[in-house]
Amino acid sequence: MRRPGWTCLVILAATLYSSTPAAARVSAGDAAATRAYLEATIALQRAPSGTDSAELQAIAALEAQVNSECPDVLAGAPPHVKGEKIAQSESEISSELLSAVLGAAEHVQYPSDERFAKTVRRLHWSNPRLTRLLRSLALEQAEQAAIPPPDLCADLKSWVASGYTTVSAGTKAFLHRHRVVSSITVIESEPHEPLLDIFNLNALVAHRLKPYEDRADERLAKQAFPPEGKITSPALTPLIEAVDKVFAALGRTTAPLA
Repeated sequence: MRRPGWTCLVILAATLYSSTPAAARVSAGDAAATRAYLEATIALQRAPSGTDSAELQAIAALEAQVNSECPDVLAGAPPHVKGEKIAQSESEISSELLSAVLGAAEHVQYPSDERFAKTVRRLHWSNPRLTRLLRSLALEQAEQAAIPPPDLCADLKSWVASGYTTVSAGTKAFLHRHRVVSSITVIESEPHEPLLDIFNLNALVAHRLKPYEDRADERLAKQAFPPEGKITSPALTPLIEAVDKVFAALGRTTAPLA
């Protein structure tokens, strides 16, 4: 589960909680594991988020690096024509850009994500698939935050020098690392499960944890899976502005892949 501002949404959580009936009886072991998971999730949410100064400073540091090492490096890149197929190298550079900029802030979260993963690794439910899912999601989140940043300016200069046709070995390696980490979690479908947005992992977890909650944990569950603010929320404005400044320093108002 990503914290607000990053990759996972929780728009369906409230609906799931109101429509999914609570289990009649929950074993003590399942209830204890669920309570520990919910408490750890709440603690993770209280750790620095995308609008906290440390993460904004990390993005600002990347902006300063771009201004120092490769200002306006993408100013001459040909704009993408709507309706035309995206070139592979452009798609790869776009992915690296977005991952590098957001990853600069995400990297700051690594200590909190690692503690969360260690906590979840010790938890066990009577449903092996639930145990496997929650452990793998926590591990993937920590591994994602642990990915070292790429040498962005060197990679972009290499792409420009190729005539915008070929990416560097550094870009390839960085994207490969992300693909490996993204493959950690395999979501297995459950029978009679509501249709969920595949990107809404918090809603999925909220739904699958519901049968293992003690009634006393309903308040914790609502804290752990609150509705996420829209991208237009004023709370996210500092983050969006910081990201925009990086792209402006690169000579593009948006990422190459529009």
